[in-house]
Amino acid sequence: MQTILDQLYLPYLSKLGFFETTAPTSFKRCGLYYELDSSIGTGYYWIYPVEALYAISVYQFTFKEDFLLQYEHPAFLNLGSYSSASSKLIYDGLHSQRESLLGYARQEEWYDQTIQKDTPIYSVGLSLLPEFYNKFLPNRFSKNFKELENILPKLNGVDMIPEVEMVLKQIRASRPSTMTAKMYYEGKMLEIISLIMQWEENQSMYSTGIHIPEWVMESLNEIYTYLNQHYTNHVSLDTLVKMACMSQNKLTGAFKQAFGITITERIQTLRIEKAKQILLNSDWDISRVANAVGYKQHSSFSVLFKRTTGLTPNEFRKLG
Repeated sequence: MQTILDQLYLPYLSKLGFFETTAPTSFKRCGLYYELDSSIGTGYYWIYPVEALYAISVYQFTFKEDFLLQYEHPAFLNLGSYSSASSKLIYDGLHSQRESLLGYARQEEWYDQTIQKDTPIYSVGLSLLPEFYNKFLPNRFSKNFKELENILPKLNGVDMIPEVEMVLKQIRASRPSTMTAKMYYEGKMLEIISLIMQWEENQSMYSTGIHIPEWVMESLNEIYTYLNQHYTNHVSLDTLVKMACMSQNKLTGAFKQAFGITITERIQTLRIEKAKQILLNSDWDISRVANAVGYKQHSSFSVLFKRTTGLTPNEFRKLG
């Protein structure tokens, strides 16, 4: 069986223009270190891969020119702390100005995305292959971890889990030896998984057990109306927080409790419904439709559209 390095990272890194080299002496003492070809940009990509199970990664890079990344990847789960620019490559919707905690579940598919020039991309996180969460974890803990596929996408850059962010910072700063690295990183990864599963339990308890005060509901209705009017534009979480006069955590939790969906899900629903109307009533190409409903990258729009409707935009138009 191919390792996670072979399946997920090497195709990706070769497309980006990274090459393996020796890490600086001040950097981590284990794992694999890659540098970006200087003719393309600057930066590094560090990976600690474990068989066909999981990998820890830390990276930071910038391209000199717009870069179109296209490659086919296997099914996998990912969780990490991303820069604002990095998060937009994953969620083209609601964003905060700070680093974002993002999770996502990907099926085996073709990835197509443009990385803009002079935009710093950095992250620290972990990637999990199905062999890990469908077999390794259940065998070790006698529990079904299939729910991770549903939990991780809920971490869409809006909610904060301070304990998880702290562990990710520890991973970024740590320098375990080759002898202790596997124990250290596996321990940190299991700690993160337990924290997000506990977070999901807490979210479920919160959403069903707390009454929403009248003044909070008034603010939420104001936010709901604002989204209905501005969903085709860039919607800043910081703006919504100021409008609602609430903390970020309180706003996102109360919105989900009141309306049954997250803020990001509401934006995506509005955009997809508008896109359906345009597709059925115009001959615009997909890029123009994507831009009209708020997506700079038509590939992000197409992936979300198919995930939501079960059809690609072109397939939907033909059926209409």
